[in-house]
Amino acid sequence: MKLWSRGLGKTEVLMDFRYYKLVKEPGSRDLFIIGRMREPVNWEFRITLQPDDLPGFMQMFLHFAMLKFIVRNLHRYFLDLFRRDTSPAEDRENLEERVNTAYEQVMSGGRPGRRPAVVNH
Repeated sequence: MKLWSRGLGKTEVLMDFRYYKLVKEPGSRDLFIIGRMREPVNWEFRITLQPDDLPGFMQMFLHFAMLKFIVRNLHRYFLDLFRRDTSPAEDRENLEERVNTAYEQVMSGGRPGRRPAVVNH
């Protein structure tokens, strides 16, 4: 899948969902998709899926164009089942821990590898 947004300018980020991990968030009804994009940027990411997202996903996946796309490409899924996992070893090891740590650091105002700034009032 290619991801583009206005903030990326002319850059398109390649995402390969075969190598991402789906994780249930403890104590909630949310799911996380966690992983790492490599080209042309090196980003770890976490996508939070909430129950309110389900109607939109259902609408998207039941759209005629999507159903046609799935039927025309379903054979690729079965071929992929027999392929070896070619994701880099560092992506498989501690991926969930690395993504969660980075998320907490950024969301708490810090940056990975740096101590949070101290604000005096």
